[in-house]
Formats: sequence, structure tokens, C-alpha cells
Amino acid sequence: MQITIWSDFVCPFCYIGATHLEQALENFEHADEVDIEYKSFQLEPGATYEPDKTYLEAMVDRKNVSEEQIQQLIDQLDEMATNAGLKYNFDDMKLTDTFPAHRVFQYAKEEGKGIEYFNKLYEAYFTNGELISDPDFLTQVAAEIGLDESRVREILENEKEYDKEVVQDIYQASQIGAQGVPFFVFNNKYGVSGAQPVETFEQVLTQVYDEFAGNTEQ
Repeated sequence: MQITIWSDFVCPFCYIGATHLEQALENFEHADEVDIEYKSFQLEPGATYEPDKTYLEAMVDRKNVSEEQIQQLIDQLDEMATNAGLKYNFDDMKLTDTFPAHRVFQYAKEEGKGIEYFNKLYEAYFTNGELISDPDFLTQVAAEIGLDESRVREILENEKEYDKEVVQDIYQASQIGAQGVPFFVFNNKYGVSGAQPVETFEQVLTQVYDEFAGNTEQ
């Protein structure tokens, strides 16, 4: 079974949704037959890190809504993350442009490290308060998962490297009707949007697998 996930490193629902999928797979007896692929998406294109602003202040300015509205969302997300077994540290989160990180991701995926890279950046952004647009940080992450540090620096210094691959992923998302992330596609056929509960993913996994198994037996 193929599962394709469009996601962004700064998308709070994406980390929760991916974690729910992982938890559903733990209870899925055919998990060893599942292949997961991430694809790039930008939730906040053009965002820039402003060190004098908190995450809350940055989101208020970016969304042009009240602090109360953003705080309500933060409280909701904090509860969802806790229930998923995650720790969201909103006080230290640094909203920033994710395009450079996505370019490095495309290289990581080529090297078979795409999922590992995504998980590292999720934790770095939401829990550890790292600035995930910082070249030194991205190079450090690359080294931790076994990528060539010098190659990563080359990619970050040349803004055209892997640019087309990131843009293509985002374009594909628009073509299949994904208006936001996370967006999961099962076997290039069934789309699931949002940070769905574990039970929903369990149902989808079973349904898609049963259909696939039935078709192969015919």
C-alpha cells in the first residue's frame, strides 16, 4: 500500500496527523506492506522569522486576527498534541520560511532519508524551538541522519537546486484538490484531509488494504 503525504514542517496539524497515522499503523497487521512518501507543501509561503515577535504575535500579524483567536487555536492544538503524545512548545516556536528546508528535504528523500528528515524537523520546530530556516541547523540535521554535510551546504547556497522539485510537489497538491495540509493519499486513489483521529486512519487502512487485496485476487 502506498501512502503519500503532503505536509509542511511548521504545520501543527501535520505533525499530529502523521503521529496518528503512525499509531494506526502500529495496530495494522499489514504495516510491513505500507510504503510512505512525503511531498513538500508550504503552509505559510513567504513567512520570515522576526526575532522580536513571539509565535502568537507573528501569527496574529500574519493572519490579521485577534490574539484571542490565535490563543484559542494554540490551546486547541496543545490539547491535541498532548493527546497524541507530543509536546508543543509554542513559547519558543519560530515561524519562518520553510522553502530552504524543503529543498534539503528533496535531497534527503533521494537518499532514502525523507521520513527521518521530516520527523527531525517536526520535533525541532514544535518541541525544541529551533529556527528551521537556519543553514547551520539544517546542515546539522542532515549530518545526524547520515547525509553529506557539504552537499547540503551546496544546496542551501544555490537557491535553484531542488527548487523545481518543491514547486512540482506543491503544484501536484493543487491538482488533486488539496487546499491545505496534511493531505494523505492512499494508493493514489483515496484522499484524507486533516489530522484525523487514529480510529479514522485504522478504518481507511483496513478498507484500502481489503480493496487492494480483493483486486489482486481476481
